[in-house]
Amino acid sequence: MDGKIFRTLKALLFQPGRLTDEYWQGRITSWIRPLRIFLIVVAINLLIVHDGVGPMNFRIGMYQNASGHTTVRVDPDPDSRKPPKGLTPVTEEQRQEFSRKFRSAYSGARYVSVILFAGFSWLIFRRRQKYFVNHLIAGLHFYSFCYLLAVVGGRFPILQIPVSIAMAVYLFMMVHRLYHSGKWGLTWRGTLLLSALMFAEGFLALFIAGIVKAGLHVPGLGH
Repeated sequence: MDGKIFRTLKALLFQPGRLTDEYWQGRITSWIRPLRIFLIVVAINLLIVHDGVGPMNFRIGMYQNASGHTTVRVDPDPDSRKPPKGLTPVTEEQRQEFSRKFRSAYSGARYVSVILFAGFSWLIFRRRQKYFVNHLIAGLHFYSFCYLLAVVGGRFPILQIPVSIAMAVYLFMMVHRLYHSGKWGLTWRGTLLLSALMFAEGFLALFIAGIVKAGLHVPGLGH
């Protein structure tokens, strides 16, 4: 970190697409490099939101029935809803142990997601920006914003829905600025497709949680 971090974070938070556009234009000396800002923001997220995973702050809710069979719930705030009928929450120690293993298995998704985002962005907007690396820079900046905003959602679960809406609005403004699309339909379609890709991480998280549940035994729990 150095003196440029605060200027970079300000532009990242309040000027969607500006950092990416600056890099595309070759004006890079005044800003933190995209990969570095992404890693810094991920580190901030990990330090502040201890129990969340990924830009959507997924958490683990675990329940078991009388025979010890476990059910896993993955979402930003699983404790805000009633446990499934006939099931009771496991102990906090058991949930934390499973969450630790889930975080370890899911950790690579945060990096793969950026690459997938860049790939889909290139497919949609390749006529306006033909270089994949430029879409990758856009992905690093967008996910950096998401991880920063997820800090708020992680500390205040009641704000999860507004945070998700803010991510979609930010993406829309970023897409419109970067690709200079006079056709609002293209901007909308691109934003919806990229948003769907980001929110598909929820299904990936569920899939990974199922693998962890099936393959790892947590003391005191059934499978």
